[in-house]
Amino acid sequence: MKKNSHFILVGFILFILSCDSTEPPQPPDDNSKLEFSWTVDTLINPNGYGVVPLSIWGSSSKNTWIAGYNLAWQAELFHHDGTILKRVTPDLGFNYSLTSIYGFSSNNIYCTGYEIIRDTALHSESLILHYDGQSWQQESIYTKGGAINYIHGINENDIWACGKYGSLYHKTGGFWEKISFDEKLNLGPIYVAPGGNVFMMSFPSINPPPGDSAKHYFWRYSNQNWQILDSNTIHNKEYRLIGYTFGAKAMWGIHGSEIYSAGDAVYNFNGNSWLPATWDDYPYSDIKGTINNKIFVVGNHGTLRYFNGLDWIRVAKYSNTIVDFYSVMPFEDEIFIGAFQLGEGYVVRGKVVK
Repeated sequence: MKKNSHFILVGFILFILSCDSTEPPQPPDDNSKLEFSWTVDTLINPNGYGVVPLSIWGSSSKNTWIAGYNLAWQAELFHHDGTILKRVTPDLGFNYSLTSIYGFSSNNIYCTGYEIIRDTALHSESLILHYDGQSWQQESIYTKGGAINYIHGINENDIWACGKYGSLYHKTGGFWEKISFDEKLNLGPIYVAPGGNVFMMSFPSINPPPGDSAKHYFWRYSNQNWQILDSNTIHNKEYRLIGYTFGAKAMWGIHGSEIYSAGDAVYNFNGNSWLPATWDDYPYSDIKGTINNKIFVVGNHGTLRYFNGLDWIRVAKYSNTIVDFYSVMPFEDEIFIGAFQLGEGYVVRGKVVK
C-alpha cells in the first residue's frame, strides 16, 4: 500500500460546542507520558475512490480489520496483518455499504451495514456479514429493516445490532431475531455489558428544524424489558444541535456501572447518571479501551486523547490538522486509527515508544 508520512497542517478557528452540563476542565497535553512512532497507510480503492474508514476492530495488532465505504457509496473492507494492509472487500453480487465491525476472535467477526436497493425508490435494507476465519458470508435475516449502524455482544450467542428506523436485532442460538421498536427512532450506539444488560441510545430519525427541539434517550434492556434511564433535549439553534448530556456517536464500557460515550464531549455513566469527563474543540467520533482499560477517544481535526485512570491526556501529534479521525482500535502497545482527509482514507498506526 502507498505510504503517506504526514498530513497537511492548516490554520483553524477554535470554537466551543455547547452542552447543558458544566464543562469539565481541559486536560493536559501528553507531556511525554505516552510517546508514539507513527505510520500512515493509504486505503486504496482500485477505481480511485476515496475510502471513509467508519469502524475498526482487531483481535490483535497483527489482525486488524477496517470497514467503511468509498465515495461512490460502495462497501470497503481492509485487513492489516501487522505489516501489510490489504483490501479484502467481498463481492456479494449487489451494491452495499459497511458501517460497523466487531468480533470475538480472529475467526469469529461480524460486520454490519446495508444493502442499497434501487427499485421504485432508492432505499436500504439491513445487512450483517460473518467471518469464520476463511471467508465473509451474509447472515440470514428473515425480517429486514433499515441500515444497521452498530453491533456489540458478549459472546457469539448474545449479540445485538441496531440502526435506522427502529432496526434492532438480537442473535441467540445462531439466529437473528428482529426486535420490535419505534420506527420513528434511529438506534445506537449500543453496548452489551458483561452481565448481559444491554445499553442503547436513540434519537429521532429526522433532526428537529431550526428553533425546535427533540428528545434523545438512553435505554437499558434487562429482564426482557427496555427501560429509559436518562434523556436529554436537543435544540437546533442556528443549524447546530446543542444540549447533549451523553455522547451520540460511540459507546464503550467496562461494566454496567462504568460506561463511556463520545460525541460533542466524552461522558461517563456511573450506573445512575451521565457526567462529562473531557472535551475538545471538535467533536469525537469513536471511543474504545484496552484489556487494561486504557481508553482512547478520537475525533475531528486529528483529535486524540487517552485516559490513564486519572486524567484524559491529549496526544498532540495530529492536533489542529485537517484530517478527521473516524474510528479507533487500541492494543496494549499500539493504536489503529481510521482517518480521512481531502478525499483520501488512511490507517494511522501509532506504536508506543519504549
